[in-house]
Amino acid sequence: MYADDMKIFERVPTNLGYEALQSSLNNIGDWCRANGMELNATKCVVLSYKRGANTFTNEYYLNSTLLRRVDKVKDLGVIMSPSLSPQEHILQIIAQELTRYWGSYLDPRNISTHHTLLSSCISLWFSPVLEYGSVIWSPYQFNHIAQLQGVQERFIRMLGSRLGFTYRTTPISEVEVESQFNLLPLHRRRQLTDLVTLFKLVNGLLDCPGLLSGIDFSISRGTRSMTIFRRRYHPTYYAYHSGLSRLLRTGGDAAPHVDFFNETVASFKRKVASLVNN
Repeated sequence: MYADDMKIFERVPTNLGYEALQSSLNNIGDWCRANGMELNATKCVVLSYKRGANTFTNEYYLNSTLLRRVDKVKDLGVIMSPSLSPQEHILQIIAQELTRYWGSYLDPRNISTHHTLLSSCISLWFSPVLEYGSVIWSPYQFNHIAQLQGVQERFIRMLGSRLGFTYRTTPISEVEVESQFNLLPLHRRRQLTDLVTLFKLVNGLLDCPGLLSGIDFSISRGTRSMTIFRRRYHPTYYAYHSGLSRLLRTGGDAAPHVDFFNETVASFKRKVASLVNN
């Protein structure tokens, strides 16, 4: 539950799972009636998460209203699909981002100062759109990573045209990192977010026992290994790239260079920002 949003879920390998889920829906309906709360069942939907081609046909009801089945849903700003692939979310935020900043760039009322344009794009567009919730959907497939980075590269070419380059000949790396703008590639910014999230999780600044229980700490018996997060064996490529597994790998790589337990959040952010920038 979050604010006025509620999700219920159940593994449905057999009819027992279906019956348990329908029972939960019945209990919600009964509780709301008993407490004078009206539910709009037409706004409620069913989404089945699965790997493979299995088709689910179970029908679910809330207050005698048949719930719609959907193949994607926006869950607190992140688009979720049955396979948990980030593709749908990535395609939407790319389209949204291109519409926003290209429209702003072509608007003659826009302030033309380079640093003002850069600051506004990062604070108003890049961070709240291209990076929002990235811990959940951060991609591992090269085409998804390239699609996202392409948005930033278009923006860099736009900056380059204001710096005296032509749009197509703008030196991306020079303007992106080596210039006065110091704009990190998006995959580096996602790494920074991952590391800060892991830091908050292991220090009790994020209250999520379910995720915390999935973290195994490694106590080295030698002096050469500086890894503090034990990596688990994952039988599938999909599990290997799952969110928590990615966090632990990123944290393990950073552990020899940063302290996960004796820093403030601000100090940790500064150090990992310097780390991912190198």
